[in-house]
Amino acid sequence: MFSNEHVLGKARREPRSGALDRTRDVGSMSETNVGNALHPLLLRKVVAALDTAAADLVGAHDLTADRWRMLEVLVLAGPMSMARLSEELSLAGATATRVADRLVGDALAYRDVDPDDRRRVVLRAAERGRALHAELSPEVTRAQEHVLAGLGEAERAGLARLAHALAGAPPLT
Repeated sequence: MFSNEHVLGKARREPRSGALDRTRDVGSMSETNVGNALHPLLLRKVVAALDTAAADLVGAHDLTADRWRMLEVLVLAGPMSMARLSEELSLAGATATRVADRLVGDALAYRDVDPDDRRRVVLRAAERGRALHAELSPEVTRAQEHVLAGLGEAERAGLARLAHALAGAPPLT
């Protein structure tokens, strides 16, 4: 379902130019490429591994990674405009709208008038969406923690601090 094999390195395409030769094997990048720097493809690989860990759980409820993430944001952060959801989830506007349409169609979320600006529409998690999130969230968390199982407690804390710093988000307390 979440076929991220190209990111995870299971099925690589041949490069179209010499520049792509340097990123063929992200897991063992050479010093001539990025040295010890954090390469964006490594971050994508981590995200893909976390998505894959949750894929079967959320897929059994006809959710994709994007739909699960949007539902989670709505449950945890409350109602949001489509523009803000697009930004929070790093999705193109059209993609965010399609994801929202599916959540609304499945009665997991609904559109509502923004109480602060009646000209705006926000998306809210429906009770059914909240219930599904409550049911799946512990299982998804366990599955995703398995991806990080090789890290010690200090490494996990450091990773969380770095991720928050890179994303410009305040650290969790």
